[in-house]
Amino acid sequence: MLRKSFLLSVLGLFAVTAGALEYFPLQVVFVRPATPTPIVLATGTPDELAKLIFTIVEPPKNGVLLGFPPELVYIPAEDFVGTDWITYLVQAIDGAIFDYGTVQLRVLSPLEMTALSLRSEGSLTFSGPDFSVDSYRFDFGFYGRFAYLDAQAHATWDQTGFSRFRTIARVELEGDWPSPWRLPITSTLTFKPPALSLTSWTVDARTSILGWDLSCYFFYSGTKPHTDSYVTFTARGSIDRYFLTSRLKYATLRPTFDEWLLKLSGPWPFGDSPIKWKLEFMQKKSGFDRLRFTIKDVPIPCPICEALQVYLDVPITFTTEMKKVKPALRLWRKLLCLRPLVSLLTPTTGFGFSGLEVYGMEIRCDLPGGYKGRFATSFDPARDSAVTGYSDFFEVLQVEGPVIPCCGSPGWWQYSLYFKRSGQLFGLSMFDANMYIPISRELIAHVRLQAGLIPRAPTKTWVLTLGWRGLF
Repeated sequence: MLRKSFLLSVLGLFAVTAGALEYFPLQVVFVRPATPTPIVLATGTPDELAKLIFTIVEPPKNGVLLGFPPELVYIPAEDFVGTDWITYLVQAIDGAIFDYGTVQLRVLSPLEMTALSLRSEGSLTFSGPDFSVDSYRFDFGFYGRFAYLDAQAHATWDQTGFSRFRTIARVELEGDWPSPWRLPITSTLTFKPPALSLTSWTVDARTSILGWDLSCYFFYSGTKPHTDSYVTFTARGSIDRYFLTSRLKYATLRPTFDEWLLKLSGPWPFGDSPIKWKLEFMQKKSGFDRLRFTIKDVPIPCPICEALQVYLDVPITFTTEMKKVKPALRLWRKLLCLRPLVSLLTPTTGFGFSGLEVYGMEIRCDLPGGYKGRFATSFDPARDSAVTGYSDFFEVLQVEGPVIPCCGSPGWWQYSLYFKRSGQLFGLSMFDANMYIPISRELIAHVRLQAGLIPRAPTKTWVLTLGWRGLF
């Protein structure tokens, strides 16, 4: 038997886009009582998602959160009906992205058939020395649940005018044969005003069968439909202690095989060891693309540094054109982590190593009260952007931590000092202050000030951004 069900939806109120990567710093999720509910914090290619670090700042208080970001599952507590919350940080490994996300979880009663809400998001950017308005962006919309359909529409205006209109519709199918199953299907249409020409259309369907998560994602490009459209099929699951992910991608409107990605991971199979391993294999239409094997958390004995715990991570990548070994050494002492940035040089032909390059160093520490510190420096100008996030700077000092909670809602701040290579002592070049301040549980203010040498804007002396995100 096939039937429609109460909807369980993940509607991104707005998306931040960087290439094909999209992450959703403000979401509303409709949840049925005592029902496992998927939450997607970001979408993109596996390589793009691997560059993001998600940190859960505040887990839900009235339920359980399972899985690993960016794909989570929320299970509300039994008999709970009401609103729950998740707050998290999303950061890029190279520091290019720092954002604060909020997910509102609305657990509806079985008889609640309709729910409506409004939301607003925007930002204003000023710069100096002449205090001019550089850019602005306003995003308004609504989302709602109408019996068997969840729908959302929102429009975006910026300095160029009416720039984007997006609609999202979601329906969920359920059945009892041969065993109970659910299939949520989400359709997203994005248009470019003023002619409302179609920019993209996506369809996302996912379910769980015998403990395996199965999903299908279709992307239609409105600008280059015959070359940029594609569909992917993904299966995730575990066998004993080992995890497996298989992803098939077919490109163009006439589906042709484009790539296959296989990931395996788990603990070291021999003895009781903290060592973990991960294997990644990719095959493309043109042939073999890469094989990557990573060994993590290898303990290194250090008789002369007994107070330190030393661990080694070794990723090894093989392609048809090169091989790369990039070991990472971590030295722990309670709340302090020291990591030399090392790469092993390999000959152009054959196997073996031709040298060792230490191109930088990173120190992280966890401080009392939830505060964190980070210092990173690059010894190689060609690798500055990989260490600090900017090619203009070779060194960064960062401190971050929680804002004093308001109305039960936490916030977050990060202060950064960037240094460039110069003949001066230290060479301090830019100060970057980034703050997310809760005004209420539903409203967060964003303030960011950059002063000094502004990357990609050498004529500016400072840039100030004021923004907000709110649900009403």
